[in-house]
Amino acid sequence: MINLKKLAARLPQTITLKSDHAILIDQLVLPGRLRFVKIRTYREMIKSIYDLQVRGAPAIGAAGASAVYLAAAAFSGNDVAACKKYLAKTGSEIIKTRPTAVNLAWAVKKVLSESRGQTVAELKKSIYTAAQAIIAADRENNIALGGHGEKLIKSGDRILTHCNAGSLATVWLGTATAPIYLSYLAGKKIKVLMDETRPMLQGARLTAWEMMRVGVDCQLNIDSACGYLMAHGLVDIVIVGADRVARNGDVANKIGTYPLALMAHEHHIPFYVAASLSSIDLTLKSGAAIPIEKRDPAEVTGDILYWGKPVAPKGAKAFNPVFDVTPAKYVTKIITETGVFTPQQICGII
Repeated sequence: MINLKKLAARLPQTITLKSDHAILIDQLVLPGRLRFVKIRTYREMIKSIYDLQVRGAPAIGAAGASAVYLAAAAFSGNDVAACKKYLAKTGSEIIKTRPTAVNLAWAVKKVLSESRGQTVAELKKSIYTAAQAIIAADRENNIALGGHGEKLIKSGDRILTHCNAGSLATVWLGTATAPIYLSYLAGKKIKVLMDETRPMLQGARLTAWEMMRVGVDCQLNIDSACGYLMAHGLVDIVIVGADRVARNGDVANKIGTYPLALMAHEHHIPFYVAASLSSIDLTLKSGAAIPIEKRDPAEVTGDILYWGKPVAPKGAKAFNPVFDVTPAKYVTKIITETGVFTPQQICGII
């Protein structure tokens, strides 16, 4: 059995910020290859976020914070006011890259709000410090989240998860996967059932890659098999991540999460959401106000998928919403770095 330190060797940190560049795991080439890429400009980071080279709500928050620093580092001149104006404009550009996950806007705004200095050099240093703090905090928060969630998992449990809310979706350890990894390290005998997650196959490409590197017993299933699995008593609990949680406890997560919650409710299976506090948006009354990102239909038709062959006739129309919203009434508990709460308690913990 491995410990947390050895786990880090098997699951490298997703994003690291240096003085003049950031380093990302390139998630577009997984599972076939573990490749690290250098990002030297904020525009390169924006492209990496949009292209899903880095993805997952907490991870793109860390990437957004890093992008602000890369923009600041490239600023030339000694006018502090001009630098702040430039960074505010740049921050707005970064935030627009992906609208649903609140972590991106949260991280960018947090870094900008914590920027201080009487000179441009001091301003740059404070932004670097703030961005590094966000990266470090995400690691620690997910370890804490995992500790709270691990208590909900019993030895013998079969855990269904959706998309990738794993180490790759955060700076390290994950949200939905953090309780799984800590249960595994505690010696619990668990099995993880992973939805493949069409159309970009994050479950098949990324979550399966993570689980197999760690050594967790796991099984890949097509998205539409979840009803079968639950109806036949093959699922004990469901744990998913979150891109945004509204004030009333409604949860936006990867498309397909809502049907899972409905099926779990029907079959009396606990449905847990693992979310960092930075994913909770108290400015939105309910999930109805959460903006849902729509992406290129070519992701659905197969024109840009990894095997290089379309899966639909040329010219076929497709609809590609990236997220759906699960009403709070279908969420059993929300696991955070500060504890486990009902959806109704969420507005009182921040």
